[in-house]
Amino acid sequence: MIITYHGKQFFKIQQGDLTIAVNPLAKDNPAGLPTTKFGADVTLCSVRHPNYDGFDMTEYNGNEPFKIYGPGNYEVKDNTYVGHGSKALIDGKEYLNTIYFFKAEGISFCFIGDLHSPDIDQKTKEHIESVDVIFVPIGGEGTLSPQEAAKVLKFFSPKIIIPMDYGKDRDPATLEVFKKEMSSSPAPIEKYVFKKSDLDTLTSHVVILEAQ
Repeated sequence: MIITYHGKQFFKIQQGDLTIAVNPLAKDNPAGLPTTKFGADVTLCSVRHPNYDGFDMTEYNGNEPFKIYGPGNYEVKDNTYVGHGSKALIDGKEYLNTIYFFKAEGISFCFIGDLHSPDIDQKTKEHIESVDVIFVPIGGEGTLSPQEAAKVLKFFSPKIIIPMDYGKDRDPATLEVFKKEMSSSPAPIEKYVFKKSDLDTLTSHVVILEAQ
């Protein structure tokens, strides 16, 4: 399993022949961040906003990915993707945010998306309790702050925690505050490579990825 970070909330998850893209930055995104383009089999979008729905950035050689946006159950290439609705707040405007749950090679993932409030409904909490890898925003300014993200994570015991939504368009202290809240100070890495058996010895292991 290989996880690569492309800024904001844009991730590439690869396992064998399967490539999953999550929240791709549109080319002309309001955040003013550089983006990247690669081919994906499945693309998940938490919020219909150019900071997260650049689907064309995950098309390659005329091949379009299976596009998922919004709550519901989706079956794609023998994998199930489940979306739970919540709220996002971008520039003072309320949007629908979808929290996604899915598995790849027996590893379970939760992608929280652009969640505005740490108050999560009970059904979603029950799903989060069983995940191996969780992606959580820490940027504040409409999404979870570092303190709120840490508060949410303390209710659960994921194997791996990957913070997101920090960088050039956010307060530069955000990441350091989050690491302090989590009592963890890992060095940033270019990509995270692991396999299911690696999870056996991990609990709330924080992985910091450099935007590529």
